[in-house]
Amino acid sequence: MSSKSLCFAVAMLFCVGTAFPQSVETYAGHKRAGVDLLWFNYFGKQTGEKTPLLFFSRNRASTDYDNSPTAFGSTNALSYNFKSGLGLVAVGSFVNTGFVPKSGVQFVKMKGDFLFFGWLVADLKKKGNVDLFGLFRWQPKLNEQWRLFSQLELFPIYKPENEFWNITQRLRLGAKYHGWAAGFMADFNQSGSNDFMKTNNIGGFLRHDF
Repeated sequence: MSSKSLCFAVAMLFCVGTAFPQSVETYAGHKRAGVDLLWFNYFGKQTGEKTPLLFFSRNRASTDYDNSPTAFGSTNALSYNFKSGLGLVAVGSFVNTGFVPKSGVQFVKMKGDFLFFGWLVADLKKKGNVDLFGLFRWQPKLNEQWRLFSQLELFPIYKPENEFWNITQRLRLGAKYHGWAAGFMADFNQSGSNDFMKTNNIGGFLRHDF
């Protein structure tokens, strides 16, 4: 790891150490089971007013039912966001193969029951990947205590060097009672250049928002 990457990683770890998860999800499908911790929030001033700085942290771990090695990923990002919702973002990903720093542009939109959070970033190294990430969430009221919980994630990764794609979609659909949500989950993945290998994991999820 280069000195620049090491400094970047230490900065990201410092941010993670000061963050607590806003939501914890556990899920079990017909092929894999796992846990997902998500946290993002604007830094605030002493007056309570939020600043343009936004911190995002996502930690996922999953395993199959055959005692295979656990798949783990930690993504942490610090961004400066303008009033339009556009922003500049620096991302640090900790994966099984090591630490990967990235940078690019971000867009955040929160209005009523709807949330969109996404970015377009590239690895800070030669012949690296280009990532496009989008999270859509809609939680309309069903009555005074219940809400619909729906969330869709789109996460294509492109490697220009060999024109390789790794495309992930995640769907959550259920009901939410106060801070608890549960329902149907489905994760899909396609990877390859010309002939794509396809996998899926379908089951249920339980989630709690703090």
